[in-house]
Amino acid sequence: MALTMRNKLPRMASCLSRQMSHGPIYYHDQKELAGTREHVGHGKNGMYNYYDGHELPFPAIRFMPEDQQSKALREKEKGDWKKLSIEEKKALYRHSFCQTFAEFQAPDPEWKAVLGYSLIGIGLAWGMYLGFSNIMPQHPYREFYDSHEVRTASVQRRLDQGVFRTMGFAPEWDLENRGWKK
Repeated sequence: MALTMRNKLPRMASCLSRQMSHGPIYYHDQKELAGTREHVGHGKNGMYNYYDGHELPFPAIRFMPEDQQSKALREKEKGDWKKLSIEEKKALYRHSFCQTFAEFQAPDPEWKAVLGYSLIGIGLAWGMYLGFSNIMPQHPYREFYDSHEVRTASVQRRLDQGVFRTMGFAPEWDLENRGWKK
């Protein structure tokens, strides 16, 4: 795809600058984007574009523009194919198509980059957490909140509010005597 975009962008830029300089924008049928490439079929939506895909194996235009070498090979292919060498057959194929079926159906290795960047992000976040937890001072009332008396008073307050009445340890707790049931 990058190769086709690299070929299309200069032509597309000149086409758009021409259209914008003449006042209103006129839409074209993409013939000028195809350049000198041969129109060989209907393609995708009948437009003059190149597309590699298994659902549409025959693009509307050839992949590469016509040159002297490809013209000679086109004349030679009209004859006996047994006289063509393997390199000439590959050159003919590469003139018409960018990728083979095996190439464009191959699995995309993008998941490796996504996994790598995700792990790098997780590692950076974990490192920042550990760094800040070592740099930042402890909460001044941490020892107070972690003391046994404060925790039991907090549990008693929640029991008095009715938070743990039906679940947890509330059925075994005596609310009037403030102790465990016997």
